[in-house]
Amino acid sequence: MSNIQNLELCWQVEAACAAAWPAEQIQSCQGFEFRQTVGTKSRRINSVNPTFQHQPVDAKLLDAATNFYAACDQNTVFRVPEMISELDNILDLNHFDEAQARTKTLLAPTMSGFEWQQDVQITTHPEDRWLQFALERADFSADSHVWFRQALLNIGYPILFAHIEEDQELAAIAYAVVIGDIAIVESVETAPKFRRQGRAAKLLSSLLAKCKRLGATKAALQVVAQNTAARALYKKLGFSTELYDYHYRTKPIK
Repeated sequence: MSNIQNLELCWQVEAACAAAWPAEQIQSCQGFEFRQTVGTKSRRINSVNPTFQHQPVDAKLLDAATNFYAACDQNTVFRVPEMISELDNILDLNHFDEAQARTKTLLAPTMSGFEWQQDVQITTHPEDRWLQFALERADFSADSHVWFRQALLNIGYPILFAHIEEDQELAAIAYAVVIGDIAIVESVETAPKFRRQGRAAKLLSSLLAKCKRLGATKAALQVVAQNTAARALYKKLGFSTELYDYHYRTKPIK
């Protein structure tokens, strides 16, 4: 269980994380967003996401969500942040599957520990090889390349793409979006043969050092709860606050 005393900050980070990982199609209903994207199984952009303005869940919302995803030939998936944990009771009554993909939202409350490293490369547009690296690890289909690039460029906030290469081969990547005073870190990936060699730490420190120049005073990211190695790395880097958890609940399409 995380510390969710600061609900305003939790919802601010949740909204920023949604903006930093865009969906192809978004439909709003009663303070929830139905997010859907062709070409990937990613739950984050194929699920019902509550917002700070969410209303109580009722039959109208559930029917609207089910019909929306049925039209896309998809299961109905709800993202359940800890701030709206009462949603689980409603989903239980409506025969949704058990919680899946438990994830933690981590906050670095200060940017003071992030320093630039010379061998990290930063760009404001994603290179083709950066995109390919990201797509292969995010379970996107091969024909999603153009959409993924355009979605990132249409985010509408300052965005930086980082990578480290070894012998002209990409070893690690990430990107960060600065939304207000928060830097949201996404797509942190290291090629298997380069893992546990300090590259991810170097990459993130440099990326967030650049985000400070864009006005960020704190940073946030989300990591699967079972990924203890990544959580230890992020804590060492300064992501010392477990802000809130979330998970997904699925109801298979009939």
